[in-house]
Amino acid sequence: MTPAPSPSGSTRRVDTDSLAARGAQAAMAIVLAIISVLLMLTTHRLELGLFGFDVPVGMLFGAAFQVVTCVFLWSATGSRFPLLVLGCLWGMLATPFLGRSVGGGVLLPAMIGDVPQLSGWIVQGLGIAIPFLAAAVITVLGKLVPRAR
Repeated sequence: MTPAPSPSGSTRRVDTDSLAARGAQAAMAIVLAIISVLLMLTTHRLELGLFGFDVPVGMLFGAAFQVVTCVFLWSATGSRFPLLVLGCLWGMLATPFLGRSVGGGVLLPAMIGDVPQLSGWIVQGLGIAIPFLAAAVITVLGKLVPRAR
């Protein structure tokens, strides 16, 4: 149980450790993982030309969405568990789109002509790494910054 101050100033306890709470956290993470995979895989190749440079706005949008998803999951649950579920599920949910190997499917081709398509590898790395990095940052900051009790 994690204490949380209410607007009136009293402290109430929020359950984050029971089986029901963990189930709800996992359900939230599963739904958001499905949305994240579909969003990131379909938009990762979107580019916008600005001042002669191709800006990968699809990947930037996907990374921003993944960060916002992680912040939401942590702030809504007060636990790192849904972040770990999101990171673990992301790779599994992306697998049907990969084809025979990582970076070798229809949405994530390994090569187009003779040009390797690194964006497929990068989007997979972002989808998996951001939740784990967010959980690591929360863990480190939790140890460094003392909480008011």
